[in-house]
Amino acid sequence: MAVKHPLAQYQRATIADYEKHRLFGTSWGEPGSRKTSFWLEGPAPVGVLSFDKGLEGVADRILREQPDKEIYVKEYDWVPSEETGVEDAQEVWSQYETDYKAFLQNCRTVLIDKENDLWQLCRYANGLTGGDEQRDFDKANLQYRRLINLAKATNVNVGFIRGCKDEWGSITKTNGQRGKGPTGNRVQAGFKELSGLVHLELHHFGLSPDSWRVEVGKVRGPGGFELAGQEFASLSFPEFAQLVFPDSDESEWV
Repeated sequence: MAVKHPLAQYQRATIADYEKHRLFGTSWGEPGSRKTSFWLEGPAPVGVLSFDKGLEGVADRILREQPDKEIYVKEYDWVPSEETGVEDAQEVWSQYETDYKAFLQNCRTVLIDKENDLWQLCRYANGLTGGDEQRDFDKANLQYRRLINLAKATNVNVGFIRGCKDEWGSITKTNGQRGKGPTGNRVQAGFKELSGLVHLELHHFGLSPDSWRVEVGKVRGPGGFELAGQEFASLSFPEFAQLVFPDSDESEWV
């Protein structure tokens, strides 16, 4: 009589389960620092979920170079005001969920621009319209994490574009007293837990080809250990992806 393995009811991990050739991460920086361009260079079809309406001057450059590249765009009219209600936000959020899932099923690269706007939408849809002083974020956090994690079951490249905000912390004021205020540093805006959910973090700098550069934060992949903490002159998506996955070919990324 065959003896049943004591762990037979569990899935045994294999390389094929986890070695996916895709970039799943964030790009953050000031306007004009080549965040959106980087992800638009990913393999097509490319799906863009846009709250920023910032593709002018970016997508057209890509399409001039590659006229046949498939880029599909969904723009959301999300500019909340004092009159914006929870139902308004829930309607936009529901549409976003539908579009996000459709892009994950049918695109090779998906871009969310900007993620901090999406996180604001999620908060409003859960009735959190009063800023960070409202502490009951559990439902919104769970909803947001669930949606982000849907992408992990796919082989799709997913990029979350993030803006910057002023860092607040302990400072010495002009009267010599210690207190809270802007430190002078700029930090990532958006969902605080996102850094722990993604596999890659890129910090983009510069305003033109001569000054563009990217600083690599954490990165998962066979080449990740050699890339983490390094700074590069502006790299294209295919160039960077081949550094993360040295055994891959350029044809996978264009």
